[in-house]
Amino acid sequence: MTPAKRRRSGSGSSSKGAGRKEVAPSSRTTPKGSKGRVPVAAADSRAARRQAAAERRAEDDRRRAETVEEPEVLDDAGRDDDTADPSGEAAPRPVFRGWTVFLVFAAAQVAATVAYVIAQSSTEYSFAAPTGVGAAVGQASAQAATGQIIDVWVPPPLWVTALMQLPMWLALGGIPVWLAVKKGRGVIAELGLRMKPIDVPVGLAVGVASQLLMVPALYWVVFKLIGTKDVSAAARELTDRATDPLSIVLVFVVVGIGAPVAEEIYFRGMAQRTFRRRLRPHWAILASAAFFAASHFQPLQFPALFLFGIVLGVLAWRAGRLGPALWAHVGFNVVTAATLVFHLG
Repeated sequence: MTPAKRRRSGSGSSSKGAGRKEVAPSSRTTPKGSKGRVPVAAADSRAARRQAAAERRAEDDRRRAETVEEPEVLDDAGRDDDTADPSGEAAPRPVFRGWTVFLVFAAAQVAATVAYVIAQSSTEYSFAAPTGVGAAVGQASAQAATGQIIDVWVPPPLWVTALMQLPMWLALGGIPVWLAVKKGRGVIAELGLRMKPIDVPVGLAVGVASQLLMVPALYWVVFKLIGTKDVSAAARELTDRATDPLSIVLVFVVVGIGAPVAEEIYFRGMAQRTFRRRLRPHWAILASAAFFAASHFQPLQFPALFLFGIVLGVLAWRAGRLGPALWAHVGFNVVTAATLVFHLG
């Protein structure tokens, strides 16, 4: 090839190259930091996006199927229980069950019976004797009129009666506390045994109002139906023996402190919370109130105790703790004791 042809051939190939446009790199064709062109196909294609979405959905479904939903732990008021295990583990099995509730009550009755038998067999007091000076004078007069030897039955002093209550209180209040500490999560989580400063005035106000307003209104209706009865006869047997300062103090210790603490731990802390696991709140409150009223074995007092038991149950349920109910019980019983001891009513 001559030099002229080579020049023409070179110019022709350069003209072909000049007619070809260079493609500038772009974000669609060339990833940042790479050289040359890559196909648009792979990572950003619609098929790849659909495939990735399907895989994510399948993974989410698999995780949901493997995850066991943890049961929600609620307190007695139906709210989230702040005493639940923060680690998210399943809640432990309940310490108190239906049979436990009635077993503790039976143990309390056995303890009271044993205390009564021991006191009666080891003392000369007559536990069946009517109390009060009038009863003793009447008994002596009847014996003298019939020619019998005057032998006045002497009822036990009040301190003996107070000591006889201790075994029953220890069973009603002590066994639930022991089970909550040893077998459960403590007295706060299992029994709601805690209080706040506001519980004192609120509880006392409710208890005093229940005794002074609710009970008289209730028995006004009851007495219209069955006639007038002495509702306070059973309580008067205790207060009639309060004839000196020490006896008066013992009455208020027995009625105003011992009974409310033991009964609230058992009836609202143990029984109502146990019923709550099986029943709706209002049915659990009614069941524990009926149990509370029947446990006193006083048919004439049953309506008032049942109604007051409902009040106590609502207080414990709404607050999620025993504080308001316990102080309401104290106020209710103290008004009763003061009325009978000082003859206020």
